Amino acid sequence: MATFPKKSTVAQRLGEHYDILEPVGQPFGYQQQLASDTQTQRPVVIKYIAIEKNTPASDICCFEREIHLLESLQHPKIPRCLESFSMDNAEGKGLVLVQSHQGGQTLEEQVKSGRVFSEAEMKAIARQLLQGLVYFHSKALVHRDIKPSNITIAAEKAIGRASKKANKKASKKASKKASRTGNAKRSAADIGQPTWLNLGTMQYIQAQSSDAMVGTYGYMPPEQIGGQAKFSSDLYSLGATLVYLALGMHLGELPSNGHMPKFACATSRLSADFQQWINWLIEPHASDRPPSAQPFFTQIRAKKKRHSLELPIPPVGLRSAAGKQALVPLALGTTMLTAAIYLISLLDFSSHLLTSPDGLATLIAAVLAVVGCAYSFRFLANGLLQLQVFLLRRVQIQIESDVLQIAYRYWLRPPSYIVNTKRECIYNISSLPDGSTLRILTHHNRTHSSCLCYKLGLDDGMLSRRDIRWLTSLLNDWRSYCDL
Repeated sequence: MATFPKKSTVAQRLGEHYDILEPVGQPFGYQQQLASDTQTQRPVVIKYIAIEKNTPASDICCFEREIHLLESLQHPKIPRCLESFSMDNAEGKGLVLVQSHQGGQTLEEQVKSGRVFSEAEMKAIARQLLQGLVYFHSKALVHRDIKPSNITIAAEKAIGRASKKANKKASKKASKKASRTGNAKRSAADIGQPTWLNLGTMQYIQAQSSDAMVGTYGYMPPEQIGGQAKFSSDLYSLGATLVYLALGMHLGELPSNGHMPKFACATSRLSADFQQWINWLIEPHASDRPPSAQPFFTQIRAKKKRHSLELPIPPVGLRSAAGKQALVPLALGTTMLTAAIYLISLLDFSSHLLTSPDGLATLIAAVLAVVGCAYSFRFLANGLLQLQVFLLRRVQIQIESDVLQIAYRYWLRPPSYIVNTKRECIYNISSLPDGSTLRILTHHNRTHSSCLCYKLGLDDGMLSRRDIRWLTSLLNDWRSYCDL
């Protein structure tokens, strides 16, 4: 990889604040150097693209898009844009980006240096990268180039002095046990935070061009060759990255025998369940993979059937403020009913009721007790109805190739369909700005209540704002591409 010319204007301007160290990663179309800030002594990554006559416009667009994304997105897995500027002088034109860097090597460099990742470390890396993908996908962004050379991870954290002293004072038996426990914990907790090195290939899912192929051989799923990456495409690339961490080679280097390669290694190296999970990510057909990273961090468990995808949403329970409000009428109704029964038990309904001096007061008290009983039953019925909604009602979303159905399901009762419409009848699927409600607008809804607007909120099921954003992206993806 070429470095910045020492006498160039770029090197002279950057040399005032940064010490250029060495190339890092494998960028395409521009130069990328690891450097150190001379004032803070913190590592940074400096990227430079020369704008010449033969420079592809797509490379310039990717570079500018990366600058915009680093400035607009905020997430622990995303570097920060420290500065960016353009160059225009006698030497030519160019763009420069300086981004933060946590230190450490790329995953590819660590594997080539001989590091062997354990299953616990691979799971920790996968989980942290999935959390980053959840953030990207919630913004309707697809990465499109996840690979070991594009992910950096810092070295493992050192053990604290306090824990070292504790190990010295403990007995040999306790030390051995603590050592085994400590190694298991460090493999997951002290793995460090993996971060993305390049985001230039990232694009909004609906802004992709079918004539632009983006990705890297061995980590790119089949559908991405046609320029139409999906959220599940990033999961394929993540699975291929995990294969590289386990075997030291990418999917294109595995023996295929005329078929799509399957990942397999000794169960003493990785458990059979983890290998099966990785093979789920690298399924050749997008419909056989998880739809996005969100299902790994949600209560919604998607059920893939032959011609449909079912998304059952568990009842909201009493976790929300609205769910707890169901207890108010129950408590009030129970109190009123108890007071009414107690009042009736104190009354003396004898044969001389009408002639006795206290007969009128007794009758009035009896009437009040009956009225109290009646209202208590209304409060109890209202509270039980709300309790049934929050504890027993499930929301069932069923996505077919051309039909969307959303129904409320109760125990021992037929489903009540709220949305039953064709794909072409839907003209807008969006979430409110605060992410609390999913809104579906239709031209025609084939239900008994022909409401053309349906809202799914946080109080309708076990949902979070992140779930709402994921459902919005998933339904918009289905509406745009109609691919389950």
